[in-house]
Amino acid sequence: MTQQGSFKRAVRQRAAATGQRYTQALADLEQINRSPFARTRPVRLVGLGDHLAERYGATISSVAPIDDDLATRPRGSWPGHYPSTLYVRRPDGPPWIARVFSSAADRLDRVQGDAEILRFLAEQGFPAERLAADDPVSIFETSAVIITEVVEGGRPTDADGRSDDPAVLAELGGLLGRLHALPASGGAVSRDGGAEEADGGFYVGRPGCDLAAAMGFLAAAEATMPKAAREKFDWLRAQVETADDAEGLPEALTHSNFHLWSAVGVPGGLTIVGWAGSGRGPRLPALAWLLRTAAEGGPHLVDAVLRGYREHVQLTEDELDRLPGILNLRPLWLACLDLRMTVEAGGAPTMEGGWLHPGSAEHAERLAAEVAGVLRR
Repeated sequence: MTQQGSFKRAVRQRAAATGQRYTQALADLEQINRSPFARTRPVRLVGLGDHLAERYGATISSVAPIDDDLATRPRGSWPGHYPSTLYVRRPDGPPWIARVFSSAADRLDRVQGDAEILRFLAEQGFPAERLAADDPVSIFETSAVIITEVVEGGRPTDADGRSDDPAVLAELGGLLGRLHALPASGGAVSRDGGAEEADGGFYVGRPGCDLAAAMGFLAAAEATMPKAAREKFDWLRAQVETADDAEGLPEALTHSNFHLWSAVGVPGGLTIVGWAGSGRGPRLPALAWLLRTAAEGGPHLVDAVLRGYREHVQLTEDELDRLPGILNLRPLWLACLDLRMTVEAGGAPTMEGGWLHPGSAEHAERLAAEVAGVLRR
């Protein structure tokens, strides 16, 4: 397929997923392909402290990325991984977390929806980060900002962002099960959710939006892709076009990136953070991603996740049947993003290694069979 052909396919997928006209979907896709990715986007700090001080009548002593300072860096975080998550020090009160989104002011409603979901979770007693003010969302220059309370304790991981503690994975599985068992509600709680939060919110929505974003990443890379990367490119494109988007499966309020790095605090009392991509959507992709990441530590961690999750939710036979494809949904998104970034850096991705490769399908089948075996005991 030509560059133009693959790009048009990505636009059509975007339009179908959002109900937009083709021209609006094209504008969004072109914007996301020009923009840096949200979680790697540098944040302009000059003036942000003054903005927060004026808006909330607070004294701000410093504002810095949460992982710039070893004293505040979450355990297991990598330097520079959270440039848009800021630690706000206040001499006269507890510190805040300020999350700065690259979405423009006309997307303010999405971040206000994040606040509404956090209020709902607080009402339900679910351990999510708590809002730091009655009116926690504001606009700084062209970015939406939301402030929440700091959760003490760091992440329950080692220096490489991993944990081999079954109790931690069981707790995470239980928290995801609790989330998926919460009662349905209206407002932002019922908005589409579950896809990875992309820059500007262009692909925030149901998990299937990850596939539109993945095709967008490939389309952006095709023009400058070296011949050595063509095999990986064509293979990834075929995977995107035939991937399972989880539609038609049971739905719940779900989190867009639920795994070890979404948890902060002391094991036994973990809190889930990072709710920008949350909303209602198929529940299986969030569990699949938690299982996929847990499986790197061994079958005992997979068993632990399932032990916690099944206390609250029982998977259906349809979910078990479609689990192999869903297990590779987020890795596929990551693989397409990796290809784009590698090509832009002058590299040539190969078929071996990375988030997704031909052997990943067999791995997913084995993991899904393991999960089914545990749940059908």
